Amino acid sequence: MRLARVPAFLLLVAAGVLGTAQPAGAATQPDAEYLSPAHGLNLTIIAAAHTASGQSTSSCIRKVAARLERDHRKLAAQENTVAARLDLELATTVAADQRRQLVALAAKAGKKGYDAAWLQFQRQQHQEYLKLVTSDVPKSASPAVESVANGAKPVIEMDLRMVTGQCKEATRTPSVDTGAGGMVADARQTRTRAALGLIVLGLLLLLVGKSVSVRRRLLGIGALGVGLVMMLGGAVHDAGEVPKAAAGPQEREAAVPPVELKVPGLLNVRVQPVAAGGDGRLQVPAAADVGWWAAGAAPGAQGGTVLLAGHVDTARGLGVFAKLAEVPMDTRVAVTDGAGEQHWYRIVARRTYRQNNLPPDLFNGSQKPRLALVTCTGSYDHAAHRYSDNLVLYGVPLD
Repeated sequence: MRLARVPAFLLLVAAGVLGTAQPAGAATQPDAEYLSPAHGLNLTIIAAAHTASGQSTSSCIRKVAARLERDHRKLAAQENTVAARLDLELATTVAADQRRQLVALAAKAGKKGYDAAWLQFQRQQHQEYLKLVTSDVPKSASPAVESVANGAKPVIEMDLRMVTGQCKEATRTPSVDTGAGGMVADARQTRTRAALGLIVLGLLLLLVGKSVSVRRRLLGIGALGVGLVMMLGGAVHDAGEVPKAAAGPQEREAAVPPVELKVPGLLNVRVQPVAAGGDGRLQVPAAADVGWWAAGAAPGAQGGTVLLAGHVDTARGLGVFAKLAEVPMDTRVAVTDGAGEQHWYRIVARRTYRQNNLPPDLFNGSQKPRLALVTCTGSYDHAAHRYSDNLVLYGVPLD
């Protein structure tokens, strides 16, 4: 009785994936050639994942299925957002061929071999999706469609790893390892030692001896003052109130992926979509680009965290976020999406966290939109080539 209802249930799931907005443009042939099959693949992946969440007897399969459904609903929502702008209508139900495959797969639920069949099916769908996003089709499409395809790639690769071979549950919050040179930490340590030396010198000039001349007193006060300024000026302190990130609907995070970050007077850099690798680390570009957590929210979304991470330094020199600690509160930051729209945020908080202990809500959905700029800070282990902490600047939308 339970299995007999599965085909109709699949249709209901596929039919209610996501709505569209008002049309605002015209699609080119490459736009349709990418968006239509990509959206069809997402509908199929979502339907199969939703069924497994309730039908599989494997805890790993159920958790991976929930992850796939969440990730691909977001990708489908991005496709709908761009399609609406291009006046392109996408399917709202699974195609007939895929529907038959889903029904055949669902009929195996509760039986031996269902989990293996489900993994194989999802693996095939993700491989086909990956082949599409890496083809020449999105490269010939409009910038917005190309950015959606680029943003989908690391998510597909990340999800594909979970269904390749044995089921692999991704339970860890990703770590952000964005410092491999140690130059910023070494410079801070040198500055701290120099500051301590000046402070000690100032105290000696002021306190040692039976009588202190005016000149010596002035020199002592000067050394003490410079030392304190150097000490306090080089430290990274928490500031402001972190915008809350209560869980919210994934559909609220639908928007066009980012392609550029601008901090006026400090940096203007490209943004590349990234995901977590097999080791659980965010695969941040080591070059002069910033990485965007592609499984999270995009700029302009009604909810979610737009997480951008960049290196503080690398083995070749200072990184793109080397001066992130110097960004003051209330600084305005612009993030441009693939459609060319600029979204402004105001920095409202600064926090330091131990590496491997970032707040999970940075990577999960949230009701209200916010921006998070992440890099490394703290002490540096030259043997492990790793910083001890992460620095996070939080921003809220201005528009």
